Amino acid sequence: MPVQMGRLKSLRTLTAFVLGESTRSGGIGELGQLSNLRGKLSILNLQNVVNPMDALGANLKDKNDVNEVELAWGCEDANDSIKERHVLESLQPSVNVVKLTIKFYGGTSFPDWLGDSSFSNIKVMHLSDCSTCLSLPPVGQLPTLEELYIERMKFVMSIGVEFYGGNGASLSQPFQSLKCLWFKEMPEWEEWLSSPGRGQSPDFPRLEVLILGNCPKLKGNLPDHLPSLKELWVSDCGVLHERATRTRWIPWSLIVNTESLRQSLEKLNIVRCPGLSSLLETESLCSLRRLGVQFFSRTDCLQPHFSSCLQRLSLVNCESLLSFPRNGLPTSLTSLEIKECRRLEFLSHEMMAKLTSLRYLELMDSCDSLRSFPLGVFPKLSFLQIWGSKNLESLAIGEGADDENLTHLDRLLISTCPNLVSFPHGGLRTPKLAGFTVQECENLKLLPGRIHTLTALQELRIVGLRNVESFAEGGLPPNLQSFTISGCEKLRPSVEYWGLQRLVSLRTFCISRREDLLETVLKEQLLPTTLHTLVISGMESLKSLEGKGLQYLTSLQELEIWYCDSLEFLPKEGLPASLSFLSILKCSSLEKRCQKKTGQEWSKIAHIPCIKIDDQVII
Repeated sequence: MPVQMGRLKSLRTLTAFVLGESTRSGGIGELGQLSNLRGKLSILNLQNVVNPMDALGANLKDKNDVNEVELAWGCEDANDSIKERHVLESLQPSVNVVKLTIKFYGGTSFPDWLGDSSFSNIKVMHLSDCSTCLSLPPVGQLPTLEELYIERMKFVMSIGVEFYGGNGASLSQPFQSLKCLWFKEMPEWEEWLSSPGRGQSPDFPRLEVLILGNCPKLKGNLPDHLPSLKELWVSDCGVLHERATRTRWIPWSLIVNTESLRQSLEKLNIVRCPGLSSLLETESLCSLRRLGVQFFSRTDCLQPHFSSCLQRLSLVNCESLLSFPRNGLPTSLTSLEIKECRRLEFLSHEMMAKLTSLRYLELMDSCDSLRSFPLGVFPKLSFLQIWGSKNLESLAIGEGADDENLTHLDRLLISTCPNLVSFPHGGLRTPKLAGFTVQECENLKLLPGRIHTLTALQELRIVGLRNVESFAEGGLPPNLQSFTISGCEKLRPSVEYWGLQRLVSLRTFCISRREDLLETVLKEQLLPTTLHTLVISGMESLKSLEGKGLQYLTSLQELEIWYCDSLEFLPKEGLPASLSFLSILKCSSLEKRCQKKTGQEWSKIAHIPCIKIDDQVII
């Protein structure tokens, strides 16, 4: 910071005070004279404080209108932990502070003020990257603390009485207001002890969210009475599974006060924690609404009973999972996400028929035994994505299927299904379908029939369909707003079947990896004159653009040209006068020729108000 900042005595807002290494820059003592500061104050690069007594001169303690304080050192390891302790000791903020953040502090312990109950207004505290600290500060007695985030404290091995802010019998109720507690990336943390002398009283009476992430040595002894807990997220805690007693190990789920969790827990997410399988017995968690399980390998079948309130279920990378429970999933389910569970047998028809509330279904690289997906079985389904289903051959509407069950489908995406050969006979009976994508299905030869009857369809993407030769008779949907075509080597343009000129609602047309198709579309003027945005990409051998084909697009405002390395020449007739934006990305030859004022093509684009070349705006 500049010297003599302290003379700005009326200054009220100073969001960051950055300490420099040079003696010519303003020292931390300059802050002492700025008594009118208010709001947020960040003091950065505290490793550059030479004398800890200078920090005392900052006089943070008397800045009663500063309610958010950040104290940060450099990210390199501390050279003098004693000095850093003295600096932090001297930077005690006002008791009016509401949010406190400490980063990259290099002391081995925290000063006493950090947990003093006189800080009766503090609600949020962040402690991160304090890599030499051996213990946590005594913050349990802060009466208004609601959110506590602790991460990357790499030498903390145990959390115990000091955390709760007292010593034994004299300890009053800790964390009386805490709602969110977050521990992440604590590589040496092994045990979490309860506060002593509390009896049956909970250590965290109001805690609603508990997040434990990447604590690889944490074994157990977690809080066993969490009466208000609504969300529990545990990830990458590989040995966390049991609670030690003198004679045996007991699953945490048997130690936790299940009566308190029965009524409170709403969201449970477990990632790479194989020892927590007992927590998946969710029938007793009668309020559970969301369950996520990732990288689980110790079970071949899900637990036979789920919470009757369960609305969202996510299964990701559960390589040993073979089947759903025999009695299926709860009828309350609205969202089902299955990713990288290849051995899992998909739901039987009887199980699917029970899911009358399902709205969102995503299958990605899963259920390899699935060969035909029955559309029309879920009456409320609005979003369906099937990605990487390598044995899927068809999407079908079974006999007796109710067309009413397709009326809610709004988005349909089918991708990377190499054996897909057919859509339902008679086309998609989905009157509300607004977005349809089909891509990288190499054996597909025909797009759905009667696609022109989908009057609600606004976005259509067909990508990498190497064997599709034409659209079904009738052309494109009449109200299409965005149309993307990429690859599809055998697909040929046809005025009769495409009817692009009639699509007065079409705003965006994206074409990729089809030089011949682009040439035909422009030369025969197949695009509607009302087009707003044209995106051309992946044309490796394209050398020039057709001029007349662009000039007739009198409403064109945006032209984007990407990854056309051989392209050198823009149309000699110039680009449409209506253009307001031109983007050129990864087109090395054209970029050189479009240099401002000096490039050979510059005169053709100089009239465009905004030009971006390789993400650099040049005009």
